[in-house]
Amino acid sequence: MILANRIWIVALLVAMVLVALQLSAHAQSAEAEALFREGRALIRQGKLARGCDKLAASERIETSVGTLLNLGDCRERLDRLASAWAAFRKAEAVAKRTGGDDKRMAEAGKRAASLEAMLSKLRIEVAPKIEGLVVTRDGVVVDAAVQGTPVPVDAGTYTVVAVAPGFKPWSSRVIVNHRTTRNVKIPPLEREPAPAPPPPPTMANTAPAATVTVRRRGGTWTASRKVSAVLAIAGAGAIGTGVFFGVEARTLANDADARCPLPSCSDPEALRLNDRAQTDATRANILYAAGGVAVGAAVILWFVGAPDDETVVVPAVGDHQLGMSFAGRF
Repeated sequence: MILANRIWIVALLVAMVLVALQLSAHAQSAEAEALFREGRALIRQGKLARGCDKLAASERIETSVGTLLNLGDCRERLDRLASAWAAFRKAEAVAKRTGGDDKRMAEAGKRAASLEAMLSKLRIEVAPKIEGLVVTRDGVVVDAAVQGTPVPVDAGTYTVVAVAPGFKPWSSRVIVNHRTTRNVKIPPLEREPAPAPPPPPTMANTAPAATVTVRRRGGTWTASRKVSAVLAIAGAGAIGTGVFFGVEARTLANDADARCPLPSCSDPEALRLNDRAQTDATRANILYAAGGVAVGAAVILWFVGAPDDETVVVPAVGDHQLGMSFAGRF
């Protein structure tokens, strides 16, 4: 009987995970749409930097040709030409891959081509190569295949860092001006001195630990598990309602984009659709959050209220430290 109950519990948990994974795609779409519309609103208000950040966040969640075109336009207006060029090229590739969007594909290609001659570039060379060497530019890893190749970058100041096991790290600040190619050569790294041997163990940190075991027993449907079931049903209902609003927001957003694809828009119907999509996206996000919290609480209560539990408390004493570890079985 106990084995059958545990098999049923595992099946229930697997089903809940699959439902959560399926619904996360809808939640992401709603979040991407909300960020996209907030970014466009900020750009219309003249807050370009914040608007670009919102569009970039939307694009990271869900890539679309419209988001990339708006992001490229925003970055170009901020004089971040390499980032704008990359966004236009990606928009062109996405439109070509999906098909049926020749107009925006041509627009993205034209905008990217107009920036080609104005791009700044940075070449990072490494000599000689070291096993385990990692090179970063402003915290982003520079792939070995890219090293030695002029890469388009926005004009500005960059920090180039090289680290390798057993060697002292090397770093340098590089200024890249407009329409220039800057070369950075990483010199041979210096070896680190050998580390000192660790101190021998003492009685304080090798003393045996004492163990105290506390047991709890009960029926399959404990009070906590009954509450867990109610929360799971309520959470699933909230998430399902959120899916409806998320799909509705996406449909309204697509209709608005079809009427007005660029940031500046004076079409009253497109603005009305945009407002409705924003409202539905906000409702969807609230319902997803509430449903997720309810389902998460249900899972925790289900395990907390499990019968035939065993909790082991192990005090641990070491040199100048005191701690405690926990282990459970159900």
